[in-house]
Amino acid sequence: MLMQARELFLESGDRTGAAWCSESLGESLRMQSEYSEAAAVLKDAQAQFFELGDRSGAARCSQSLGEILHMQSKYSEATAIFTSARAEAHEIGDQLIAAQCSRSLGENLRMQSEDSEAAAILTDARSQFLDIGDRLGAAQCLQSLGEILSTEENYSEAAALLTNARAEFLEFGQRQSAAQCARALGNNLRMQSECSEAAAVLTDARAQFVQINNSVGEAQCTRSLGQILLAQRRYTEAENHLMHARDQFLDIGLETEAVGVCTVTRLQSYGRVRTRAVSSSCKYYPYPPTGF
Repeated sequence: MLMQARELFLESGDRTGAAWCSESLGESLRMQSEYSEAAAVLKDAQAQFFELGDRSGAARCSQSLGEILHMQSKYSEATAIFTSARAEAHEIGDQLIAAQCSRSLGENLRMQSEDSEAAAILTDARSQFLDIGDRLGAAQCLQSLGEILSTEENYSEAAALLTNARAEFLEFGQRQSAAQCARALGNNLRMQSECSEAAAVLTDARAQFVQINNSVGEAQCTRSLGQILLAQRRYTEAENHLMHARDQFLDIGLETEAVGVCTVTRLQSYGRVRTRAVSSSCKYYPYPPTGF
């Protein structure tokens, strides 16, 4: 539909409409984890906006391109793009894009374990969203702040923020963001060694991701479920989950995430030799955690 609409706009000479369709198509591809194709379309849309003198449109595309780099774990490149896009938004007085870039920048820092700086930027971004009446943006910041608290082992506070953010997302019909909060809540329980409850929440979150065709979220939930099974010494099931998650990450093109998932050899040697160290704690990692 978007491709057809874009062609119609081009035929009628409406370059602005065509650029908007290109941006929407790129965003749609990004949300489906089609990162290479999305990046190509968004770069084309950005070029169209530049030609039209639409700096806001170009800045939006920059932010989306930064999000793709973020998902590919190219954090330094993403930071540069978010910072540049935010500066551009401030210069043209676009408060919404500036706040969105701040949120993206804060999330990018969180994934690099720069928790203090990330929390400061996200708190400021949330205030910006509230000032312009954007509850959805504020909820996204709340979600990220909740995940930071979970990383810092402030589990009760984290659960409160994530639960509030999830309720906001459900109210706005944002199924993907609500599923992300459910995944974060499941991991929050996992880190407290509440294995059974964590598994139930993560299984439900995974089902939500499957329904909306979000392969990244599905793979992340599968990975966490594999970690729980490993901690419970259910090695065959754990192996199946972790290898499936690894394959999903590879299919999507997220090689860094795939590397983070242990291989069969590491799973067997680490899990079976060191079962006493693992005990019943489902927060124990057989490999470094990568963004939950």
